Parts: sequence; structure tokens; C-alpha cells
Amino acid sequence: MEHVLKHSLFAAFTVTIGAYFYFKGSTMPSSAALFPQIVAGLIFLLSGAMVLQSVRDVKNGTGEPAGDTSARQKVHVPRVILFTLSIAVYIYLIPRIGYFIATPLFMVVSYLYLKAAGFVRAILISLGFSVFIYFLFVWFLKLPIPMGLLERFFEV
Repeated sequence: MEHVLKHSLFAAFTVTIGAYFYFKGSTMPSSAALFPQIVAGLIFLLSGAMVLQSVRDVKNGTGEPAGDTSARQKVHVPRVILFTLSIAVYIYLIPRIGYFIATPLFMVVSYLYLKAAGFVRAILISLGFSVFIYFLFVWFLKLPIPMGLLERFFEV
């Protein structure tokens, strides 16, 4: 039952976030409100599906055993705190140095820190992603993106 409780608590947390998106979206103009409300609906749907799946797992006997802690991986709290701080620094830097400097920098550092990719692959992925975002949002959709230090090189 601990398995269901954990999933239910997480679902309650995500439903709270979904409710925030939904109510924030309802204060926007109708054309802008659609996306946050769709995201909220998906959060509600997926949270409910997660709880139902955990209940089904417990009924079928495939849920997480209550006393088995040897199979669990330990959470490295200092790594989690450091990664969370790096996200906060990334958010802080976007308006100051610009999205197209902060994002590739954050992506490369994150890939290396999480050991998800080598240095060259991390650079290629982050540059490719940034080019894609530039063409999609700045060039095609004509939406403003914080340029920061690159503002004098690109007309926005």
C-alpha cells in the first residue's frame, strides 16, 4: 500500500500544479488560455492514470514490495541540490545574458554533470536545439526571446 500512497501523494502534487495552470489560463484571453488549459487537462489525466496503474500493480502483486530497500537506488541529495541550484542559476541568467547563450551553456553543463553524453555530443545537441528554437520562435513565429548579449547582433 505504500506504493499507492507514494503515487497518490505525487498525483496530488501534480494536480495542484495542473490546477494552477488551469486557473492562470482562465484569466488569459481565450486564444492564449487554450494551451495552459490543455496542459492542465493532460496533467489531470496522467495523474489519475498513474494512481490507477499503481492500484492495479498492487492488486496484481507487481507493485513495489514494502520491505525491500536493497533494490532501491539511493538518492544523492548533494547532487540533486546542486542540479536544482544550476536550474535556478540558468533561470537567473536568461534575461541577463540571453536565452541563446544561457541555454546551450546550461545544456552542455547538464549533459556532462548527469553523464548523459560526451562533450562533443552535448555541444552538438545544445547547438542544434538552440538553432531549432531560433528558427521556430524568432524567425517563423516572430515571438520575442530574451537575446541578452546577442541583442546587438540580431534584430528582434
